[in-house]
Amino acid sequence: MTFRENKLRVELVHPSAAAAIGRWLRLYESCFNPDERVSSAVIRRVLRSPRQRLNPIHLFAAYYCRELIGGALTVLLQSFDVVFGSYIFVAAPWRGQGIGALMLRQVLRREKQAFEKPWRMYAEITKNSGPGWRHALSEAGFRFFRAPWPIPSYQDPHKVMKGTLCYYPFRAHPPERFSQPAMLAYVYSLFYGPENMHRHLLPRLKSFVSIEA
Repeated sequence: MTFRENKLRVELVHPSAAAAIGRWLRLYESCFNPDERVSSAVIRRVLRSPRQRLNPIHLFAAYYCRELIGGALTVLLQSFDVVFGSYIFVAAPWRGQGIGALMLRQVLRREKQAFEKPWRMYAEITKNSGPGWRHALSEAGFRFFRAPWPIPSYQDPHKVMKGTLCYYPFRAHPPERFSQPAMLAYVYSLFYGPENMHRHLLPRLKSFVSIEA
């Protein structure tokens, strides 16, 4: 099948749309290895939790015609005026056609509208993301930190993967009283737990204070 960009649409999945969420989660599970994949049960629980009002998560579904071919998950950190891009994925038969990059641009556009004035979107990548994805992020306008971003495995508590942290600047100036170390420590504790934050990130926080992009 010849891919036609005008037939790709990216939609926000409503938290109450059980069937759509189920399809999204099944595709998500098939696209990530257990080390990097938070369990579907956790995603379902967050969608139903009162915490959803504090740090809302957005599930984006990508359709080609009527077929679900990809998705993305972002977390809105409203206290810091930033978005964290947790996952973006494309079904195996559809890879290699630039669909992930097209999805990314649509997600960025939608998230810019989600906040009144979002400052940045942060994201993390690993070697499993592949060099093509880093290139796609760079082409979209993301900038990369040089310091290694340690990513604990969700599968093996003793395993830490070497990742890279990056960000997309929605606007030039940070929110008043913004603290990047505080934001990163908060995100890390939220995703990987306070113990992992103290063990793996806290000794490296000084590496992320000044931007080297």
